[in-house]
Amino acid sequence: HATYKGHGAGGEFAIDAAQAEWAARLEQLAAGTEPGQSFLEATGANLFRHLFQDGVRDLWVHAQSDLAGGGADGICVRLMTPPPAVAALPWEVLFDPDRKVAFAGSVQTPLVRVENLLRHVGHVRPLQARLPLRLLLATPDDPTGQLDTAGVRDRLMAALAPLAGSVVDVIPLGGRFSVVDLRDALAGERPDIVHVVTHSHADGVLLWQNDEPCYTPAASLRAVMDGAESVKLVLLSACSTGQGSLQHSLASVGAQLLQAGLPAVIAMQFDIEESTAADFARFFYQELFGGRCPGAVHLAVNYARSNLYALDPASFGYGTPVLWLNAPDGAIFEMDGISMPPLRTHPASALAKPPDLKPLIQQRRHIEEWRAGTDALDVSAL
Repeated sequence: HATYKGHGAGGEFAIDAAQAEWAARLEQLAAGTEPGQSFLEATGANLFRHLFQDGVRDLWVHAQSDLAGGGADGICVRLMTPPPAVAALPWEVLFDPDRKVAFAGSVQTPLVRVENLLRHVGHVRPLQARLPLRLLLATPDDPTGQLDTAGVRDRLMAALAPLAGSVVDVIPLGGRFSVVDLRDALAGERPDIVHVVTHSHADGVLLWQNDEPCYTPAASLRAVMDGAESVKLVLLSACSTGQGSLQHSLASVGAQLLQAGLPAVIAMQFDIEESTAADFARFFYQELFGGRCPGAVHLAVNYARSNLYALDPASFGYGTPVLWLNAPDGAIFEMDGISMPPLRTHPASALAKPPDLKPLIQQRRHIEEWRAGTDALDVSAL
């Protein structure tokens, strides 16, 4: 079912991630190799044709006419996909084959996911917050030495320093901290935004316990977020924290945080290179605090995706970040435009050639080997 400006339309959606064709496409997207622009466009076009058909396509044409005629500045596509195997589809790859436009590449078509079934999500906190926002930047030590978490922290703090005191204050949390330490920081600092940079898996993120690294499950993160009423937005710069399940609703780390009442969560549905994640964060904060519509989370995510797409449309780095937005307008704050210098969250690197993904694949193997010998979090600590 679809609605636009009071009009509605319905139809049958006949595909899901459990089907052999889509399972193969998802496997290729998750493989850690560059899938290529042709593959991404074909995948997105296939998804587009199944989504926009019959009456739903008529609504889309109506919306496109409004956009072309100046009757709308943009069209926000809000996807509510309750069946788990439908939610697990790579919606961020949507591609209009007639106009040859990738949704993620256009700043006029922000795409968000919504999870508002009362069965799964109860009370949702208001997204709106007061300036200056408080951003808790959580960068646990990396026991593998493969992530430069300290460097990411220092560069992001330096980039946002000009906005301290008026727009956003960054509170660093680093070292060997546990999920309970994170809870204490949430209670003491009362942040509006929590940004986590770490290793992860589909069912948990890497933190520490008793000075030993451990994978902290999604249930534990949700437990500490349940009472953290100040938190409006969580950004998980961590691989696979937005990866869906074919059998279970809201199975990913990111999606489960929605059940704690968070109105906005950004997570990664596949593995992502450290440099790509840093670029996404840089573009996101640049637009959130200094863009055309300061405070609009969905527009900031879309701007970041569009920049990643422009840099490399053959890589699915642009579609790896997923935004869940259980808020009506997406504004975490409202104010006039802010004068803001360009952000740089990682050292400048040459973009003339495609990235070498072999280190990412090797890193994933090392992490999986390390994870296999790592104890799970002792939940009695909670």
